[in-house]
Amino acid sequence: MSSRMMRAASALLLALAAGGSGVGGGRGVGGAGGLSAQELPQAQAAAVRKGVQATLDAYREHAAAGRWDELMRLYADDPRFRWVSNGIVEARAVEQIRKYFATLPPSARVETTYQDPEITPLAPGVAMVTTLYQTRLVDPKSGGFSFGGALTMILVERPDGWKILSGHVSAPVRRGS
Repeated sequence: MSSRMMRAASALLLALAAGGSGVGGGRGVGGAGGLSAQELPQAQAAAVRKGVQATLDAYREHAAAGRWDELMRLYADDPRFRWVSNGIVEARAVEQIRKYFATLPPSARVETTYQDPEITPLAPGVAMVTTLYQTRLVDPKSGGFSFGGALTMILVERPDGWKILSGHVSAPVRRGS
């Protein structure tokens, strides 16, 4: 694989999520009012799932259309932002993700599918996504490639919607018997 394609693969992996610590904004995991996920009213938990699903859907749509600026608005510009890939912290700021997208060829598009994503409300304004994913870089001019694995993300609710705060992707590793 060429170095340009390797950078593009890194960009796509980095763009899928962000991995880090601390999501409670100094209030603890319980968030506002100290409610735990088990204490969230059913209607509130359903609203969390709906909002997070809308962010996942928007991510797929923006990436498939090559709308990188809109895609970047789905990330939490927060000092706690982290991206972890296969055990390595790859990014500690949204700006690093933005730079990776800048390396993609202008004609590139990214198609991502999620396999039965589980959206778990953790507290008011905080949710976790766990899913298997498959991503395909489509570039008519320079070819393309695909990759996939497991993805986890923490999303936080902000006034303008749910944002990706942290996450982790890992590729499957075959172990010998």
